[in-house]
Amino acid sequence: MDAYGANSTKFNAASPAYYLGAEWGGKLRAMHDSYTFASAIAGLTLQVGVLKPGEVYVDGFIKSADLGSATTLIMGEKGDTDRFLAATVFTTAGQRTACDKVEGLGFKNDTTADIPIYITVGVETANGAIEVVIFKACPN
Repeated sequence: MDAYGANSTKFNAASPAYYLGAEWGGKLRAMHDSYTFASAIAGLTLQVGVLKPGEVYVDGFIKSADLGSATTLIMGEKGDTDRFLAATVFTTAGQRTACDKVEGLGFKNDTTADIPIYITVGVETANGAIEVVIFKACPN
């Protein structure tokens, strides 16, 4: 063995101050939401999930209809509107796009309040249905 990952190092430390919770041995949960856009204008925000205190964003995806000629969607939270998905064009029916930006994977809600997860219509008007799945690790 030559090296340990960041969370493996914390797990193997002798100090109980490194209790990891959701990052190591947490329970995986999934959230599912759907929405049908009807002439939704750029800038419209849609809440599709929430990270409760101590929860960690693991991964997610959006599956969509053809939303329009150049319609983009963005997924993030209030502090970073594109934390999970940068502006991505959704112009293909049945398109499945991963919401897995590096800075979003492993994002932990280390506050005492819920952090809502939003999809924002970035460019053009959106018309059509989307399905959203978000995977998160929970400490209990």
